[in-house]
Amino acid sequence: MSALRQKVTRLEQAVVQAQHLADHDELTGLPNRSVLRDRLSQAIAQAARQHKQVGLLLLDMDGFKSVNDRLGHATGDKLLQRVAQRLLTCIRGADTACRYGGDEFVILLPEVGGGESVAEVARKLRAQLDPPYVVDGHTIEVTASIGVAVYPADGDSQNELIRRADLAMYRAKPHNNFPIRSFLPTVRT
Repeated sequence: MSALRQKVTRLEQAVVQAQHLADHDELTGLPNRSVLRDRLSQAIAQAARQHKQVGLLLLDMDGFKSVNDRLGHATGDKLLQRVAQRLLTCIRGADTACRYGGDEFVILLPEVGGGESVAEVARKLRAQLDPPYVVDGHTIEVTASIGVAVYPADGDSQNELIRRADLAMYRAKPHNNFPIRSFLPTVRT
C-alpha cells in the first residue's frame, strides 16, 4: 500500500508540474499568454458586472536586440529574468505580470480607480526598471516603452485592450514621456 501511495503522490506532483509548465514562461517563470487571456477575460467580466475598470500595461524593452547581439542570448535571457523580478516588486497580489513574448511583458490590473491610477503604476514600473542591471559582469542600461489601456474606456474586449495598449506602447517609443538615456542600451564591461 505504501508503494502505491508513493506512486500516486509522484503522479500528482508530475501533473502539478506539467500544469505549471503549460501556464508559465519557461525562462522567467511568469504566467504566459494563455493565463493572461484567461485572467483578462475574467477581469473584464467582473468589471462589467461591478461597473469597475481594468488596467492593462504593455511593456517593450527598448534596444533589447542590441543586448543579444553584443553580449549573447544567454546574457539577454538573464536580463529578461531580472526584468521579470523587478516587475513583480511593483504589483499587487491580485495583479498579473506575464511575459507576452520576446522582450515584451504585460501587467494586468484587475481593479483600478481609472487612468491616473494606471499611469501611477506605469511610473512606478519605470522607476523600478530604470536602474542599470548587472549581468555577467556587464552593467546594462535599458529602457522600457509602456503602453496603457483601460477597460471600458479603451475597449470592451481583451483583443481591443491589448491592441490599444500595443498602439500606445509604439506611440510612446519615439516620444517616450519618461526620461531616456538612449534608445540603445549602454553596456559597460
